[in-house]
Parts: sequence; C-alpha cells; structure tokens
Amino acid sequence: MRKTGIGLLLVTIGAITALAQTPKLSIQRSTQDVKDANSGNSATQSAASPSGRAVATEANLKIAFIGDVGNGPNQRAVLNLIKSEGVQAVLHQGDFDYHGDPVGFWSSIDSILGANFPYFVSVGNHDIDNWPTTAKPSYARLQLDRMTRIGITPDSLELNNEMYSLVFKGLKVVFVGEQRGAGDSVYAPYIRSQLKSDNHTWKVCSWHRNMSAMQVGDKTDDMGWGVYEACREYGAIIATAHEHSYERTRTLISMSNQTVDPDSPDPNHLVAAPGRTFSFVSGLGGESIRVQKRCWPVAPPYGCKGEWAKIYTSNQNGQYGALFIVFNVNGDPNKAHGYFKTVSGQIVDEFDIMKGSTTVRPTPAAPGKR
Repeated sequence: MRKTGIGLLLVTIGAITALAQTPKLSIQRSTQDVKDANSGNSATQSAASPSGRAVATEANLKIAFIGDVGNGPNQRAVLNLIKSEGVQAVLHQGDFDYHGDPVGFWSSIDSILGANFPYFVSVGNHDIDNWPTTAKPSYARLQLDRMTRIGITPDSLELNNEMYSLVFKGLKVVFVGEQRGAGDSVYAPYIRSQLKSDNHTWKVCSWHRNMSAMQVGDKTDDMGWGVYEACREYGAIIATAHEHSYERTRTLISMSNQTVDPDSPDPNHLVAAPGRTFSFVSGLGGESIRVQKRCWPVAPPYGCKGEWAKIYTSNQNGQYGALFIVFNVNGDPNKAHGYFKTVSGQIVDEFDIMKGSTTVRPTPAAPGKR
C-alpha cells in the first residue's frame, strides 16, 4: 500500500509539472513569432502569417476582369462572352458608360447577366460625378443595392470615399478610388489595413488609374507607387484599367522599379506571395482600342525593363475581350489559371499563377520614385 501511494504521488507531481510547462512553451513560441514579425523591412512585417489557417476560394472560382466598357454593342459583346465563359463574378476596374447614366449602365448589365449577378466595380474618372450615394441616380447606391440583393456585405456601407472591400466565395477584394494624389496618402494605408491581418489565400487589389510605367499607352503618373507596393507586399494581384488595351507584367519584386523576380522570371508562370506579384491592365471592355506607345517593339521580347509578359493593343490587331482568372484550379487552393479571350473566341494570353509563401525583400526605390 505504501509503494502504491508513493507511485500515485509521483504520477500526480509529473502531471502537474507537465501542465505548468505547456503554457510556458506556448508563450515562448508566440513571443518569437512577434519578434520575427517586427524585424526586418516592411515586406517582412507584412508577411507575418495572421492567426488561423489560410482561407481558400471555392474550387474553380472563375472571375472576369474588365474596364472601360461604354454602353453599346461592343460592351454587350463582351458581356455575352463573359456569360458564355460561365464566370461566378465580374470585377470592373472603372469607366462604366461614359455618359453619367447609372440606371442605363446597370440596366445593361442586368439585361445580359441578370439583376442578381455578382458584379463589383471600382470607380473610374468618367464615373466620378455620379458615383456618390447622394447623386440622383448614383452608381454607388445601385452597387450597394445589388450587393444587398445577393447577400454580399462590404466592410463599409459608406462608399462616397470610393474605398471598400469584400469577400466573394473566399476571394478577398480591395477596391480603391481614382482621385489623383490620394494613392500614397489615403488609398495605400487603407489597402494595408485591409490586408495586414487577412488570411485568404487569394487577394485582389482593384482600381482604375495607372502609373505611366504600369501601362503601355500615354497615361501619366496618377495613382502613386504606394498602392502598387502595398498590394505587392501582401502578395495581392493588381487589377487596373484606364488605358484601353490589355497588358500584363511578369512576376515583380518591385513595382516602382519594375524589377522582375529573378526566382520567377517565366512570363507565363507567375507567383503571388508576400513581396511579389503581378499587375495588369484590362481595358478592352468595349469603349475603344488604343495603340502601344511604350516599351516597343510590338512583339516579345518587349522593351523597357523586360517587365512585360504580354502586350495587346491596336498594334497587335487587338479586339475587345476580358481577362479571366480561375482560382483553386482542380482542387489545388494555391493554383490559379488566367487567360485573355476576345469576343471572337481567340485566346491571346494564357498563364498560371502559384500562391507562394516566401517573403521577398523589396528592392530599393529608384531615385525620385518615392
């Protein structure tokens, strides 16, 4: 009996000791995580994994990206293409009907895709007068009404500041406005606030205007580099329009320097990870098609810094069309596949995207770029 009592006492002491040590180990790991997250540069900080597991999109989630559409036969041809491709949603990077007619624009969407089809917009420079919810009628008010009908709740019901975010079937999307001079001071901090603790596998930043080096037409430096770099730091895909053409970069580790990722230089195999991403202009939604004015020649290898993977303008006999990206391809949550298809059925660009987790230290900005 005495030996048995001593044995039980030892077991009890061991159990108590184990319980006392377990929280201590957990605290030590958490402290180290905090130290890692607070060390190094901004890209390293942003790459610190938020708590919880990554949230995948629905399998084979197909999204269409368009901009600069107008309201006429070319726009309707693009919408019919989108319908035929079986997409789950459209992300529209601004410039709607060019006539300040919110009712006419949204009616044109409803007539082909349906009144309850998920269609989400960034405001463009041609939309600004009728964007505020106080306008009568209002693009933003009709967008909010649409989101209410389909059960999508943005982070804010106040869209007059031109910024909002949402999650659609596991895809995180951050929309910002088109005001010149607001990119670095207003939009970039908002993007960071939306992405810094977000654990969705795939993220998209959507806006209308460009920086001159991020398009191949004659657009000027409107957005500031802050928005581009904020999205790159968190590995978000950058979707824009404004220039009426289609162009897509390779994987970049610096947007302001247009630095191609030396670890992922393949133009058709891209990586989206903390510190690296790609950007595109999808502005062939129906209004017009413009010429290539930068980064000649018109066929690869393109000029400038070798950052362009595909350029499609009137110089390449461009047609209207849309960019489609399928996320979570065949059940692989870290894989996506993109292609640009014209209204005539031609696929002029096709590429794969892998979601990486390795942080890339940002390349120092070029002189005068900040």
